[in-house]
Amino acid sequence: MVAPKAICKAAGVEGIENVVRGYGAREIATGAAILTSHNPEPWIWTRVAGDLADIATIATGLRQDNNSKGRSALTLAALAAVTIVDLACANGLNSEKASRKTAARDYSGRSGFPQGLQAARGAARDFKVPDDMRTPELLRPWT
Repeated sequence: MVAPKAICKAAGVEGIENVVRGYGAREIATGAAILTSHNPEPWIWTRVAGDLADIATIATGLRQDNNSKGRSALTLAALAAVTIVDLACANGLNSEKASRKTAARDYSGRSGFPQGLQAARGAARDFKVPDDMRTPELLRPWT
């Protein structure tokens, strides 16, 4: 968004500075959504779609009559690599959903008392609070 003309020159395309600025805004919005979302998977897929739009845009640089087709080809290769990484991430998040490793565990049969509830009842009945404990007099047990 800050330097679209320099990015266009580096990518080997001309005259699409406003498009590049819009793509920058898209990337910032998608990144913020990924970082703040409880479920980043749809936003990662949005990145993949954005990568495809980027590739289509840079491919126009190969058809332009200029001397920077090499830079356009290099940019396409870099975008293809980023798209592959985004696809791998999106597929990983998708497969994680149905995995048994991420399924919620059922702890309804556990009570939290390893020796059982009966053993826990009255276990502290004979406990005497030491006098050196900083407990207000009103909170100490009656004796």
